Amino acid sequence: MSENLKKSSAEKPKWQRWLTKTGLALLVLLASLVVLYYWGMICYDGPFKSGGFWNGLLAMLWLGLGVYFWRKFKTRKQRVILCGVAVAVILVPRAFVKPSNGREWAPEFARTGYSEREGDVVTLKNVRNFSYTREGEATERWETRTVHLSNLRSMDLFHTTFGGDRIGHPLLSFDFGPDGRICLTVETRREENEEFSVVGGLYKMFELQYIFATEEDCVRLRASVRDEAVYIYRINMPLDEARNLFVGALEVQNDLAKKPRFYNVIYSNCTTSLRDRLPEDQRGKFDIRMLVNGLLDEYLYEHNKFKDGGLPFHELRKRAYINPAAQKFHDSVDFSQRIREGRAGM
Repeated sequence: MSENLKKSSAEKPKWQRWLTKTGLALLVLLASLVVLYYWGMICYDGPFKSGGFWNGLLAMLWLGLGVYFWRKFKTRKQRVILCGVAVAVILVPRAFVKPSNGREWAPEFARTGYSEREGDVVTLKNVRNFSYTREGEATERWETRTVHLSNLRSMDLFHTTFGGDRIGHPLLSFDFGPDGRICLTVETRREENEEFSVVGGLYKMFELQYIFATEEDCVRLRASVRDEAVYIYRINMPLDEARNLFVGALEVQNDLAKKPRFYNVIYSNCTTSLRDRLPEDQRGKFDIRMLVNGLLDEYLYEHNKFKDGGLPFHELRKRAYINPAAQKFHDSVDFSQRIREGRAGM
């Protein structure tokens, strides 16, 4: 009887046992996520094709050996050394994986753009102006365009969503009046037969590319050929700030032409990369919709970044949808004007 009482009193309180179990579970979860992340490094940054079979096999071998030696080693010191070696065999070779502008690129990413500026005049090289049939057949065309910064009249956002409303892509269009419109799209620079991968974007699978293109190229491709949902909004921003954003993007493009960088789906993607071009006092607080960027237009509306004519967001978005017009006027010479007819703020 007395022994049972002593045993009972020696037991930890229920809340303390629960707290211990919860802490251990969280620790195991964290360790599993770390292992999974390093496993992905081998899959996507290993010595063979990114995301391919042989890198996957190498990752499974790394994981299998890790589990085997973890069970074999019993002391804390041995296991700490094992973890250090397991990480080193990934990070050391990975440090030699460098970005490049000289790969076998898919046609739409084949040229490296750059620009030259003399005062008010900017000459853009390798502006993409592909022509697409309704079935998606492309005629490749790269151009040189000249714009005067003082001619900037407005800036529009083309907001596209695909694969559900949570995934999106922003394109900025700068209207230089008599010099025409120029679109900016921040892309994963993909190689021949390479497809976009969200998971691969966490690693060194893609280079980052700033592409200046015509609306007839990038907007027509997404709205008419691919039939992604595309919305157009007039940006509520002083022209000086819009001009600075354009010039900042040119500078990044020139820098990438000399020193390529990797794309990252979190801190250097199509949205966060553009946000970084804004002065810090204009960026606003980070919002999850910058990553789940299919909702980016909702975020910008809430922060008064659109000339919305006082419309509620659901009505503004309904009017901003351009796909029917883009498909109807696919071959029109005044495509840009047609897709803007009847839009709020235009």
